[in-house]
Amino acid sequence: MNIESKIRHLAKSVYYQNLYNSAKEINGIHLFENNNNFSGLQVLFLFWLRIYESLYTDIGKKEWKYLDEKVIKNDIRCDAFLYWRGQIYDQKMQQYKQEEQIGKLKLKDKSNVSTFNVDFQG
Repeated sequence: MNIESKIRHLAKSVYYQNLYNSAKEINGIHLFENNNNFSGLQVLFLFWLRIYESLYTDIGKKEWKYLDEKVIKNDIRCDAFLYWRGQIYDQKMQQYKQEEQIGKLKLKDKSNVSTFNVDFQG
């Protein structure tokens, strides 16, 4: 087991997930002895804490039909899910941007039209 696998194992544990959530809510709880100038390993640990918190939250919301405890427990399946979810988010963002551009074009086309354009020639 390499160092990242060990960090991921700790980050997904109930103990560290509870500690992480408590530290966010209560200022007096610290995950590390230092409060700044984090080492690379500390940053990696915080990264995975946040990822697993997000995944556990999504399980609770039942937001993704392919996400369950088995996915979280297996690093390869978890990575595959994260990649797939990222692709879905990217597609939605691209679609949103396209719809936003179309909406801006429609607004520009209507800007020259006035509802009070009345011809008073008699």
